[in-house]
Amino acid sequence: MSEPRRLHGAAVLVYSASALRNFAFPLLVIVGATLLGGEFDARGLLRALTYGGIGLAAAVVMGMIRWQTTTYTIDTEAIHHHTGFLSTKDTDVRLDRIQAIDVQQGPLQRLFGVFAVDVQTGAGAKGGEISLPALTPAAVEELRAARPGAVHDVAREESEGRRLTGRELAVAALTAGQLGIVLPVLAGGFQIVSELFDPESGEEAVRWLPQSASTIALVALALVVLAWLLSAAGAVIAFGGFTVVRDGDRLRIRRGLVQRSEATVPVDRIRAVRVVEGVFRRPFGLAALTVEVIGYAEEASAARTLFPLVRMRDVEAFLDEFLPELADDPVPSGRPPARAARRYFVWPLAIGAAFTAAAWFFVGPVALVLLALSALYARAHWRAAAWRLRDGRLAVRSLVVARTTVLAPARFRESHTLLQNLFQRRAGLADLSVAFGKSTTARIRHLEARDAQEAWAAL
Repeated sequence: MSEPRRLHGAAVLVYSASALRNFAFPLLVIVGATLLGGEFDARGLLRALTYGGIGLAAAVVMGMIRWQTTTYTIDTEAIHHHTGFLSTKDTDVRLDRIQAIDVQQGPLQRLFGVFAVDVQTGAGAKGGEISLPALTPAAVEELRAARPGAVHDVAREESEGRRLTGRELAVAALTAGQLGIVLPVLAGGFQIVSELFDPESGEEAVRWLPQSASTIALVALALVVLAWLLSAAGAVIAFGGFTVVRDGDRLRIRRGLVQRSEATVPVDRIRAVRVVEGVFRRPFGLAALTVEVIGYAEEASAARTLFPLVRMRDVEAFLDEFLPELADDPVPSGRPPARAARRYFVWPLAIGAAFTAAAWFFVGPVALVLLALSALYARAHWRAAAWRLRDGRLAVRSLVVARTTVLAPARFRESHTLLQNLFQRRAGLADLSVAFGKSTTARIRHLEARDAQEAWAAL
């Protein structure tokens, strides 16, 4: 066994920053209580700075201790990782069990020219079984070379990968906003309503509200535009420099403008592809491709993105090039029977009617717009439902907010379920649900019962 090795000295700052984040909230509470508890004075400011200095010093000390007590060793059998001072932790990962060695480079790592490394195995722990926050490029390559059969050809990556162009990034950012637009507007609306009904601040809140319909419309538009810009900025930060490369039996995915990441995804861990047509992308025939990967279900959604923006007509060709194992036509043609249509309308219209009734007291007949929108949503929900099971490959399309098509070989399923309630039994209908992982379940509702039973048996 070789001698234990330490991380690069930049790990002290990385560990310190992590510790400082843990101290941040209690420090803010202490500083806030000091500065806002009474009149502002120099003594209060000094106490606040003292508390902040103590927190910073404690974070640096903890960072130095973690750096001093963290080592790793590579031998012919495994990677050995040791960390801890009072409570120690030793982790051994066999080289032949390593599925991926993922690297990231945040602002601190870029400042010192080092990388954060996560050693991933089939166990699928979030962030990797071993995390090394500061390694030099040479140390990273040594780790990669230690894995049996490892090949890392940078020249091949640059020539054969597909990169998200600047134009595609701009389109992806501008069309990405969904919850990023809705939630801030809803939060602002709820805050205004709560202020209006507060007995102490209600009159003051009413005085500050816009008094004309045009002003209210402009304020609402400004909120939407602001939320949209924030959503677009988040997409640019997450997907800037996005590149995907097929490297033998693995995919290498690079992404990130501020936090640069490179993930290595073994193809045999991919269980399904999701073709996601967002509300703002669908009219333009655009979609994002995400994957269900064993061990990545708990990661952020950006970490499960195969490519952020693809034209629907190019989806099958893209998969043929980078993931032929799961390539399929993303437009299934099988539909539920016509008599099932009204069942797709029941719940959307019921919920829409409830909201319409509640809104009627505030805006009168204008609330009927909500019922009309509910009917349009129900129609889109019905028209989106489609499926196909052919040559052992399943394709299921559905709509909640975005229209999503799940493409996967049936053999990769975790489970499949046939559902039939009392009303469906009387109508000769049934639901079919197929799970491919923690975050991907393909479900087609109100199928002809005979078709659903045949598909269930075939699966």
